[in-house]
Amino acid sequence: MDLGNLANLQTEGVNPRTVNIDRISTLEMCTIINADDHKVSESVTPCLPAIAGAIDGLALRVRRGGRVIYVGAGTSGRLGVLDASEIPPTFAAPREQFVGLIAGGDAAIRQAQEGAEDDDHAGEEDMRNLNLNPELDSIIGIASSGRTPYVLGCLAFGKNLGCLTIGVVCAEPSAIGLSGNVDFLIAPVPGPEVVTGSTRLKAGTATKLVLNMLSTGTMIRTGKTYGNMMVDLQASNLKLKQRSKNILKRLSSKCAAMADSDLDELLVKCNCSVKLAILVAETGNSVETCKRDLQAVGGILSKALDSVVPNIQPVSDEFVRKFALCIDGGGTKCAAVIADAAGNTTRGYAGPCNLTDNIANVDGVVSTLIEATKNALKQHIPEEKVTASAWKAYLQTVFHSVWIGVAGLDRAGLKDSLTPQLGKTFGLDHTTAAFRLTSDVDLLPAVVSAKENHPPVIVLIAGTGSVAMRYNWDQDQGYVRVARSGGWGHILGDEGGGYSIGREAIQFTLDVLEQRTLGLKSQDLGELELAVINKLGCPTEEDGSIDILTEILSTQEGRHIKTRIAGIAETVLRLAPGNDAAMSIVKLQVSRLINKTLARLTDNRSKGFSAIIESELVLTGGLMKNVAYSEALRKELEQSGLHFRSIRLVEDVAESVAKGLIL
Repeated sequence: MDLGNLANLQTEGVNPRTVNIDRISTLEMCTIINADDHKVSESVTPCLPAIAGAIDGLALRVRRGGRVIYVGAGTSGRLGVLDASEIPPTFAAPREQFVGLIAGGDAAIRQAQEGAEDDDHAGEEDMRNLNLNPELDSIIGIASSGRTPYVLGCLAFGKNLGCLTIGVVCAEPSAIGLSGNVDFLIAPVPGPEVVTGSTRLKAGTATKLVLNMLSTGTMIRTGKTYGNMMVDLQASNLKLKQRSKNILKRLSSKCAAMADSDLDELLVKCNCSVKLAILVAETGNSVETCKRDLQAVGGILSKALDSVVPNIQPVSDEFVRKFALCIDGGGTKCAAVIADAAGNTTRGYAGPCNLTDNIANVDGVVSTLIEATKNALKQHIPEEKVTASAWKAYLQTVFHSVWIGVAGLDRAGLKDSLTPQLGKTFGLDHTTAAFRLTSDVDLLPAVVSAKENHPPVIVLIAGTGSVAMRYNWDQDQGYVRVARSGGWGHILGDEGGGYSIGREAIQFTLDVLEQRTLGLKSQDLGELELAVINKLGCPTEEDGSIDILTEILSTQEGRHIKTRIAGIAETVLRLAPGNDAAMSIVKLQVSRLINKTLARLTDNRSKGFSAIIESELVLTGGLMKNVAYSEALRKELEQSGLHFRSIRLVEDVAESVAKGLIL
């Protein structure tokens, strides 16, 4: 074959599939180009043994400080310069260790230098200027046609000197392959181009695939990765700094437990070396000691770790920062909801975690929050993976955002101390928007925050207790609480809450029983009184008397008085539609909730007041879901002349917020 005749080269062949490409539709044109591109990776497959041999040869020299010099002209030269320039920031390799040369000099990177590729003497001169070390340096000659004189000159000079030489071409046979000046010839042949002779297309893609494999494989073999993570990257910009922290959390459970600020401090101490930071965190040894340990094993992190911390297990990529979590911690139960990017949710529950009730047992509240989260997370993690030792790492690495709402947080005054503690538990920087700890009430405005006009919001909660909050929109902070009414706790009275309804029903029953004992009332007990007595499980004495007061004040079987009394509300609400006494109690409590607790916020003299007609009322809590209670509340609003812009019932605040966090 006359290699000087361009027409005979595969890269110059005419592609029969594209001879009419200028006459077809744009979609047909794109379809043909895409189908042709599929042939590129197939052309690289037969070259894998040569690529593997070249990687081993390069790694041996690079590990000892040898340079890798890419040489080429035109597109081939630019691809070489690109690969050489990307290695240092990606793998923290010295910039002078990877050199990209293009025929015509750096000016040819942006603008073609006519005739530069035809000067083989220029190639020899460029090589001579590098003062090559034949024992360490390697040359990668890139030429799609396999005949570029500049590249031939570079390879001949390097080979005569004794350097390792590699040829990357897209033709077979080729002048480079027949020259005897390459130790490894890598020759993918992707076939004729879509546009005849335009080797920036398939030949360029094939060349890029080969160069990527050569450089990446060499870096892996020289210890620049741990598993598939770039532990030797250089954190030279904000993106790489964040990636460094993500890698630390991914590979080290101890790093996963740190806040971002602690990771920043660790990286600074380790001169921004992720590899060194992992070793320091896992071993607890000094930076200098870990540097020596790494040097002793050629900088390969896996070997350094195996010698001091065997069997380090990273968290599966499947779970790394994949989920959003919202916890609604109330007086009756703690509900955790996990959402993923597809909008799927899972939930887990644990016991009550009202800080007002548990001020002496803050650790117990934290444990309850974690228990609810685990119960929700178990639905994502295969059972065989759920081990006691794995939980800490899972909790610290699976959530990209967390919002925890805890009842009584404001009253307990523990936010400043609990926020960093819980942020660390979930592996998030508590000073950023990724982690929030608020009162459970403050979760509610999030359900309307997507509205463009952000109306004022009043949240009204009726569960075990009750409380009302006013929120106004702030452009920088979102919804900000500006006023609060009620929420005093069950001892001092949360009007309209389940405890107050239960207490009212018990008082009514006590009054009836006392009148019977005094002989002031002789008729049979009514349906409500009998239901209350039955709910409490009160025994009837031999003389026919019933002592529910002693029963309530007792602590049999460790039952909490608050829970027992609040539980009576369910009985009252069940009877209310057909029982006048029960309905009277419901209406009384609803009236107090509206005309006392809510009325303080609807008074135009109250702090942060906004016109009611412009405000949205958000209702939530277990009682709001009850039909009898809800109807009584809406009637009372109407009778009190409180006409809101809209009224929204939120049945599952944790789910609504979790889905909002995932967006």
